[in-house]
Amino acid sequence: MGKQRVIVIGATGAAGQNVVESLANHPWFELSALAASSRSAGMTYEKAIEDARFFEKTPGNEVLAMKVIDVEKASPRDYDLAFSALPSEVANVQEPRFAEHVPVISTASAYRYEPDVPILLPDVNPKHAKLIKTQKEKRGWEGFICPGPNCTTVGLVVSLKPLIDAYGVRAIHVVSEQSLSGAGEKGLRLDSTYRKSVEMNVLPYIEGEEGKVEKETNKILGRLSGDGIKEAGIIVGATCTRVHVQTVHTEAVYVDTKKPCSAEEAKETMRSYVNEAQKLKLPSMPEKTIKVFDEPEMPQPKLHRQYGGDVTLVGRLRKDPVFKNGLAYIVTSDNLDKGAGGGAVQSAEYLKAMKYF
Repeated sequence: MGKQRVIVIGATGAAGQNVVESLANHPWFELSALAASSRSAGMTYEKAIEDARFFEKTPGNEVLAMKVIDVEKASPRDYDLAFSALPSEVANVQEPRFAEHVPVISTASAYRYEPDVPILLPDVNPKHAKLIKTQKEKRGWEGFICPGPNCTTVGLVVSLKPLIDAYGVRAIHVVSEQSLSGAGEKGLRLDSTYRKSVEMNVLPYIEGEEGKVEKETNKILGRLSGDGIKEAGIIVGATCTRVHVQTVHTEAVYVDTKKPCSAEEAKETMRSYVNEAQKLKLPSMPEKTIKVFDEPEMPQPKLHRQYGGDVTLVGRLRKDPVFKNGLAYIVTSDNLDKGAGGGAVQSAEYLKAMKYF
């Protein structure tokens, strides 16, 4: 059986470029079309992104030579699968147009909070994919929309999942130190006013970010119940900041578990965690998605990719006196390889393996 024909809509932005490079030379998916606004239509992909090129690894000359098409004129019926990296206001219109006919795997927030839409991380909440059947029936679509989480939420929920399964979680507080690439083009452009404001600095506020972390954490860690998701009921407090780091988000996490556990027990629980998606041996899914360090100087964003961009790193795990059953730790998560395009490709792999398309 041949590869699935894929279109990337919103291919020229920072998130879109990350999706494209994550799909390059994929064993299951073939990049058949790149779509963007009418401003880029008719240009080669290389020309369309020449003033804002953010690849960390090139997707290859064949992809760079592809002609960009107008997303509004693209026919969903010409493809088997769509990846969306559109701005949310455009995604609101274009994602359902495509989902009427084909699956849409999205990095946008437009549909994350709809009750019939899963926020999917296959190594955390694979059972939530069953909500897709409800979505298709309710909306009368042949396809569906399946977004991933906000990049800040990813490392948090990956690290919490083993703890909530083993001990339950009553409350968490997280302080993020988010990299420049998480801000998209304005964070990546060397000449942008926003980037310059972060240089040798910490911005103590990112608009909308804390609300996303609080809302998404409870949805992702909730359980499927009937035609919806029963939220996890965790008290979540978040403080989100931007720091002068190019890639990889860091978070300081404080957890109050329902059942007491020692720091060593929590480490072993994270280290031994495996779920059904990992057992499928998907092309982009590592055998172990969490690596726990005993060394006090780890993890660090600068060293994260030595261990793989799709792995969540945890360190400095210790008891914390603030909560009754308090644990504290540092987590790093690659906001591109796991939190954007790479995560979207993992979701697509899982859904294909489970025959959702």
